[in-house]
Amino acid sequence: MAQTYTLTATEVAFALNKCLLGVFNGSGSGRVVRVYRIWTLNNGIALVTGVLTNLELRRITAGSGGTTVTPAKHDTGSEAFPGQIVVSTNMIYTASDLFRRAIWSNDEAIGTTTVVSIDEMEVFVPLNLMWDVGYADATVEPIVCREGYGAALINTGNTAVGVVDVFMEVTLANS
Repeated sequence: MAQTYTLTATEVAFALNKCLLGVFNGSGSGRVVRVYRIWTLNNGIALVTGVLTNLELRRITAGSGGTTVTPAKHDTGSEAFPGQIVVSTNMIYTASDLFRRAIWSNDEAIGTTTVVSIDEMEVFVPLNLMWDVGYADATVEPIVCREGYGAALINTGNTAVGVVDVFMEVTLANS
């Protein structure tokens, strides 16, 4: 069974072209990272007046810096990520292929009216699965990050209010 990890970034502030959460597999790691699932949750409770923004899931060909995120092992016996694999928010990146693009409301999740809006719906885990290839379907590949590649969720909208929680479920293997 593959070594499985969850990469978690909570209360990540929005900014134009900001990497909300990224993983980059640098040269010399000797490992392959596979991205199976990504969730985006609007768990912000501070009162903010937001706007719609765009989130893009992209392959990246460079990634460094930012605020480091420590992968949570699903099995405590799994290895730690090699130092060449960068996991961070606010990563400096070079974007490549686009896998998914979605509109996101960055208002606070808990409103003051009885009308349910998009930002209230962004708190439900099943509704906010940004990427899912599933484990059972062997004919569909996850996003494969060999050395020199990675994946990043990027805010491409011009907004700087609100926060988001991002979770990536990945595996780490020798090949």
